[in-house]
Amino acid sequence: MKTLHVLNGDATLHGFRQSGLPGDVAVWREMLSEGPVKADVHSDEELWAIRRNWIQEEFGDQLPAEETYADKVVQEFTRICQYADYDEVVFWFEHDLFCQINLVFLLACFALVDLGPVRLKQVSIDRHPEVPDFKGLGQLTGEQLSALYPKAEELTPHELNVAAQVWQAYAGPEPERLVTLLNADFGRLRFLKAALLNHLRRFPARQTGLNAIERQLTALRERESLSEPELVGRFLQLDQVYGIGDWSVAQYLRQMGTGLRPTSRWVGGYEIRPDTRLRWAEEQQNLVEV
Repeated sequence: MKTLHVLNGDATLHGFRQSGLPGDVAVWREMLSEGPVKADVHSDEELWAIRRNWIQEEFGDQLPAEETYADKVVQEFTRICQYADYDEVVFWFEHDLFCQINLVFLLACFALVDLGPVRLKQVSIDRHPEVPDFKGLGQLTGEQLSALYPKAEELTPHELNVAAQVWQAYAGPEPERLVTLLNADFGRLRFLKAALLNHLRRFPARQTGLNAIERQLTALRERESLSEPELVGRFLQLDQVYGIGDWSVAQYLRQMGTGLRPTSRWVGGYEIRPDTRLRWAEEQQNLVEV
């Protein structure tokens, strides 16, 4: 049995190396839940250009000089695309929005190809009995990760089809399409509906004009006297659903400091601007115009 393990980020890599599990490893390092994406690209290169330019613009001064997008992201994607060299491809992705959108993208790519005898599986959890404050697979030891592998679930054409539909809606310019998918049968992608709801909560709330992340940051700032690094750390400590990193939280704080409501930002394939009329109505679980 020849296996390719796909890890969502480097956080899991250290523990995985201690797991003793056989097979090759590819690390998916993109963060498609943050910044612009586009569904109707003509090539992978077009999407990579969109992503590379945005990451450089937003976080370029924080990136190590020796790291390139081609090495860290595109090269790993190319390795994942060599699936035909394996008997199985196992995705190790968690429950939060960050991981679920990355997983949806990769599964949508697999939905376009003939897998032949290759089996796709997932190890996807939202809790662990030995980790009370579970946030991600990166918290687990090699032994704990090894114990999860026999429980990997096979993904069927149904999950691939759902992922393809979700990616087209998420990365497209009409976010209302995602609302209609909330009633879909997600099959073994059991964390996807909750992740999509949390994505939609990143639209300005109808009542306040603030999205869910901005409301939590505002509440923390009003409750405690914290420096920006402390505020970022506290948010990350409390967050259970978004899975974003410190750079992204700091970006929210910078944008909130401009005083614009709602703040300009990309949520999937839709750009929220100060004059955006779309709002999230939590009681209706729907996007509405105001």
